[in-house]
This record gives sequence, C-alpha cells and structure tokens, in this order.
Amino acid sequence: MIAIAAGLLSAIAPSCAPVAGASRLWQPETRWVIVGEMHGTNESPDAFANLVCLASATGRPVTVAVEYTSDDQTAIDTFLAFDGSSAARAVLLKLFLFTSKLQDGRGSVAFMRLFERLRILKQAGRIDGVIASDVGRSTAEGQERNAAMAQTWTEIAAPDDAIILAYVGNLHAMRKPITIGDRTIVPAGAIMPVKRTVTINIDGNGGKAWNCQDDGCRPHVNGDPRRAACAITYSTAADRQWDATYELGVPTTAALPTNGTSAIATPSSKRQEIGARSWQRASSWAGGVR
Repeated sequence: MIAIAAGLLSAIAPSCAPVAGASRLWQPETRWVIVGEMHGTNESPDAFANLVCLASATGRPVTVAVEYTSDDQTAIDTFLAFDGSSAARAVLLKLFLFTSKLQDGRGSVAFMRLFERLRILKQAGRIDGVIASDVGRSTAEGQERNAAMAQTWTEIAAPDDAIILAYVGNLHAMRKPITIGDRTIVPAGAIMPVKRTVTINIDGNGGKAWNCQDDGCRPHVNGDPRRAACAITYSTAADRQWDATYELGVPTTAALPTNGTSAIATPSSKRQEIGARSWQRASSWAGGVR
C-alpha cells in the first residue's frame, strides 16, 4: 500500500521545463542557490517552482527557504502535509503576508500557487522541506534582518550534498552592499560563503508587478520592454550584484493579492496602523530593486 501511494504521488509531481543554463547551478561545490525576484509577478514564482523541480531531478537532497517570518513555520509545515483542499489553503491564508492590507506581492495568488507546487514536490519525496527564513519572534534582539536570513540559510540541517534554494526579494540576494537613501544595506547574499553560493536575479522583458512603492501597493511598471530569451546567464564581472540572471523570456504580469485587497494609494498613512516593522517588510526595498 505504501509503495502504491508513493507511486501515485510521484505520478502527480510536476514535470520540469528545461531552462538553458540551469544545469550549471548544480555543481557539486554549490550548496546554496539564492534566487531574488521583484515581488508581485505571476511569472517569477512559477519560474522558481520550476527551478526547484529541476534541482530535485538531480537526485541530490533539496530544501527550499522562503521570505516568510520564522513564526510561520508551523503553518507552512501543516500545509505541506495536507491534501491541498480549501481547508489546507485556509491554514496559509491566516498568515500575515496573506491577511495584510499592505500586499507587497508575497501574499499573491502566484505565491499560493508556488506553495501548492512545493506541497506536491514535498509529498512526492522530491524536496525535504520548506523553511520560513525571515525574521521572527525567535530572532535575536538587535540582529539585522539580512544577517538573520543568512544565518538561517547556513544553519539549515541538510545532508552535505544538499541543494538549498532560497527565494527572496532580489535585494537580499545581492553580492555587494547597496545604499538606498541614507542607509547602506549588507544583503544576505553578500554574507553567504562565496565559493559555495550562487546568487540569481529573476528578470522579465518588462511588464507589470504588484508591489509596494512610494505611491502605495498596486501594479507597477516592472522594467523596460526587452527581447531576452528564456535562459539563465552568468556574469564574472568583479562588480556584479548577482552571479546570474534568470531571464524569463516574457513580460511579467501583476499577480493579484490572494485576499482580494485593492490598491492602497497612501501607504504612509498605513504605517502607524500596522507598525514600523511590518511596514518595513512590505516596503519596496524588501520587495526588490530595478
């Protein structure tokens, strides 16, 4: 009976779409693949799900980390063990990123779709688990957010030959510090072991993304129109911010919030309502940079 159930799960596990250049990510010395996105598109979470699928096809153990507070770990584990029913979805829909009025893209229908695909991969034995790697109540007082994320990734309990794929806003995946206004941020990607880490920025051919910027949380222009082909390309430039670019090959579309929240035009008036720390999580620098 157990063998039959395992066979059925394997049969429903999503198939992987080939991506030119992806095989280079799975070099034996590579343990961490940090994938950055501009939050709020339909295409980026789908592309990341496919990347996880490709990693799982290597035969190496795979663990996924997502930019959700560590306080959400129990809910994520519960969802992964459920059957994908509306009751299972309700577990995730109670989380802050899905209930917040300030929807920065991580509570979108695309993220719900990503979680469903990760659930199927987990139950098919293709991935070992999903780690909520953003700061939470257990984070040491005063620890900087990016430093805490990097520490979580490096401390994930996984076999020596495992691949750990982290999915975050592309700022967190950067290789070098970045200055925004009067603040200099040392991204999590800049803290990771250099020789064992590959950082990636997902990029589309223009389009739209739903995220939070100075004018609020709504669909925004997501880069200039281009004609790049779908592929993962690599850079060796000394000043590179990411090691590679995951070219989607298509314009992006704005992923709507799962909770049906409409656009908010005056985010500054909402900061007092949800608190400074929550606003920081929903701000544009957390969601990505162009």
